[in-house]
This record gives sequence, structure tokens and C-alpha cells, in this order.
Amino acid sequence: MSILFDVNHAGHVHFVKNAYRKLTREGYDCLIVASDKPLVYKLLKEYKLPYYPMGSIGKSLIAKVFKLVVHDIKLLFYCLKHKPKVVLGIVSIRGSHISWLLRLRSIVFTDTEHATKQIALFKPFTTEIHTPNWFVKNLGPKQVRYSGFHELAYLHPDNFTQRSEVISMLGVESGQNYFILRFVAWDATHDKNQYGINLKTKRKILKMLLPYGQVFITSEYDLEEEFKQYEFNIPSSYLHDALSYTSILVSEGATTACEAALLGVPTLYVNSLSLGYITHLEQQHDLLYHLTDQDAVLSKLNALLNSPNLKGEWKEKRDKFVKTQQDTTAYIVDLVKT
Repeated sequence: MSILFDVNHAGHVHFVKNAYRKLTREGYDCLIVASDKPLVYKLLKEYKLPYYPMGSIGKSLIAKVFKLVVHDIKLLFYCLKHKPKVVLGIVSIRGSHISWLLRLRSIVFTDTEHATKQIALFKPFTTEIHTPNWFVKNLGPKQVRYSGFHELAYLHPDNFTQRSEVISMLGVESGQNYFILRFVAWDATHDKNQYGINLKTKRKILKMLLPYGQVFITSEYDLEEEFKQYEFNIPSSYLHDALSYTSILVSEGATTACEAALLGVPTLYVNSLSLGYITHLEQQHDLLYHLTDQDAVLSKLNALLNSPNLKGEWKEKRDKFVKTQQDTTAYIVDLVKT
């Protein structure tokens, strides 16, 4: 049986990679189509996953509408040639459209309640919509809830093992503290009118952290000159290894904040936008802090820096929580086989 994975974001590469490999080992014919978005093609090459390039999705609204039509047409011809039986992806709009047209099984995952435009574009066409059980919206009879997170497709203990060589790649001494800052570009549709860490606070955070250890910055945009010396310079496929060893993460990005929390890293998520999984991790499991006030960010960071056994405490909370969650890769594999 042929299975098509639709990839539209760097995080989607991580989401499908283990399922792709497992199903391929079991004899399934697995295919990947991928959009040209930051790091997507680079990650697929680093993981040695073959893919069909769909190209850019556009930046302006008009460009995105035009590109969606182009992508639908390209995917139609690709599916007519390769004849997949199942099309699976996170917020797979083009995948749901072509699956509906060709009467294929379409499996769409989503964990972002506020992505209303994207949901409206795939919901009428897909066969089924899979959401974590903490997802606050009711998407109707097609919705199937499961106990897990997208990120546990690649960060569940059954799927992830720290690679210690990342420490030497970073130039950090073994056992030395280091910190990661994650900045976003604010150009996504759902980022409109939202905000995170202002420039003044970024400078204060850096000044606060440097006496305690090295600081690394990962950014979606071209960093200001004053921060460039702290930018990550390791292969993108090692990001989660680096994240797993960090002492504290401060992130404007929700996905990175969630990943760090699920790795047992003390995490500050600084963004005016709230999501179901952020609220769940904060209020139910105390695995991260969601902050919007700039002074509150500095105050909470100071408190964490002065907390004894911080990493041990977080790891204990994380281990207890993950035991209650499904391995999302195993869930995907079982799903396509049914």
C-alpha cells in the first residue's frame, strides 16, 4: 500500500519521519511531498528522506491563494502517477482537496484551535481529523481525539535518545549550563496582531543569562547584528538534542516551548497568543510558564535561575506526565494500517 505524507513546515518533517521509516521497513511504499518553507528541504535532506518539492506557498494572501491552486494541480498529477491509498499530514489542505477529488482516505492532524482559516479549507474535504484530547474545539463527526501531542511523534522516549555529541558541537563544556532563546518572525497568518519579546527585554534577558552560562539563539528571521554572535551553528537535525540539554528555554514560538517542556526543560513561553496545548502543559502539569508582560518575563527568569535542583524537578514532572501519553508515531502507524 502506498502512503503519502504531506509536509508544510519544518515541524512536520519531525512529525512524519519516524512513521515514514517504520512503515517503509514494514514494506509500505511511503512518499513525501513538501513545501519550500524555512528548513523543510534542509531537514529532509539531513534525515535522508526522499521528497517531491512542491515549491513556495507564497507570502501575501493573493499569492497564497494562487499557490494553493498551483499546489492542488501539482499534487493531483503526482497522485495520479503514484496512486497513494492514504494521504496524511498536519493541516494538509491540498492533501484533503486531492483526496476528496480522487476518493482517497485523507487523515489530517491539527492542534491549533485558532487556525480557523486553515481548518475551514480542509474540514469539508478530509475523511478524518485527529486532534489531541486537550484540543478545545469541537470539529464535528470527523474529529477523532487521542491522548498525545504532535511533538511526541519524535520526542516520546520510545522515539528520542539524546545525542551527546551536540555538546561538543556547541562548544560547551560537559556539565556546563547553557540557555536557548527562540525568536519568531511574526509573519504567519495566526501571528497577525500578536507580540512576544521586545528588543529591550531581549537585551535584558541576554545580560541576565550570560553570567550563568553560554547563550544560543535560534531565530526565524535574520537576527539583529548585536545578537548574531549567539546564533546557533549546528545542523538543524540536532536542534532537539541541543534543546534536551539546555538549562532554561525562553521562546516566542509555541512549538519550541512545547518541545522543551516535553523534554523536561524549564520553559518560558512569551507570546500574546494562547493555545490549548500551552494551557494544558502550564495549568495541568506545571511544565512551562506562559507570559506576556515583559517585566514578568524577567522576574520569572530570575526566579528560575535561583531555583535549586531546577532541571531535576522538571525532569521528574515531565517523566510522570509522558507516562500518561500515547506514542504519537505508534498512533500514526496503527492509524494508516486500519
